[in-house]
Amino acid sequence: MTQFNKEKSMKNKTIIIAVSGTGGHIYPGIALAEELKNKGYDPVFFISNNSISLDILKYSQFRYIQFNISGMPRKISFAFLIFLIKMGFSFLKALKQIIKLNPIATIGTGGYMTIPVFLTAKILNKKTFIHEQNAIPGKATTLLNKIANKTFISFSSSKKILKNTIISGCPIRKDLLTVSKEKALLELKLKSEVFTILVFGGSLGATKFNEIICKVLLDLHIKNKFQVLHITGSKNYIKIQEKAKNNSDYRVFDYMHNIANAYITSNIVICRSGASTIFELKVLDKPAILVPYPYATNNHQYLNAKEIEKSDKVIIIEEKNLTEENLNKAIYRIKRNTSNNTAKGTIKLPQDLIIKEIIKCIKS
Repeated sequence: MTQFNKEKSMKNKTIIIAVSGTGGHIYPGIALAEELKNKGYDPVFFISNNSISLDILKYSQFRYIQFNISGMPRKISFAFLIFLIKMGFSFLKALKQIIKLNPIATIGTGGYMTIPVFLTAKILNKKTFIHEQNAIPGKATTLLNKIANKTFISFSSSKKILKNTIISGCPIRKDLLTVSKEKALLELKLKSEVFTILVFGGSLGATKFNEIICKVLLDLHIKNKFQVLHITGSKNYIKIQEKAKNNSDYRVFDYMHNIANAYITSNIVICRSGASTIFELKVLDKPAILVPYPYATNNHQYLNAKEIEKSDKVIIIEEKNLTEENLNKAIYRIKRNTSNNTAKGTIKLPQDLIIKEIIKCIKS
């Protein structure tokens, strides 16, 4: 490399982050982008044009470029042909944009959005890094792991499937550790002395999840004066809002961007077990009842949950076993065995290690 090219390379601070259309892929990407920005780099997201993912990213205020791509159908069909056509166009768009942006590296957080971006990046001789959130790697990560410079994994079990890995954990949003409890109580209009339960993670295939939890918590709220923050997802919002409308201490939300407020004010969390959620609970040291999404690929949510299961602080209830009686017992068991929790960091944040390793690799 000539001296001119070296100087030009040093001035370029653009890093592409490729994310697919779920919060489980996007939030780790945002956590990495925040750390990169703090280090003086310029993160730009390549993202699938899913409405939920775009809303999340717009709120973060990072630059992004949309791609018309979706998950691969499991069977050969007309939909599969459309998937291949979209993948081809995404590859051409990624090629054009990577040439234009000339990034020093690309980072992928999984999903099919990462495939055209990584293949293009490799053709253009760019360094590539993957972060895998789940205990069982997805298909895209398993494929791209073969060409990535480094792959960061959240759980040690992924080492059985992937090569050239670094165990990092899953990046989480730093605002979860800096929010003021007093301010959060005021914003959510909650009483500090009242036991509070947070429910979330049920936007996908979650009618049973939301309805059983709502029934149990409405009964507990009336009998015990519990406070409830229930984030339902858009599909179940109206129905749950209607059930809880006469109960002022049962708050229902379709979505909450600033979930740090909900975390810090809650005593117990009832939720799914995506990798981001698992590491948020771990870092915040929050008692939780985990109800893994039963249709997750390779049952990875259940395996994620098993990674942090503890006798007193974490209880797993599979959705097939989610009944009013089981949920009641789990809530009281955790309430007996845990005291009030406040958000506090208990481990070094995963993104610190990941960004350190990426920057070291870029400079080498």
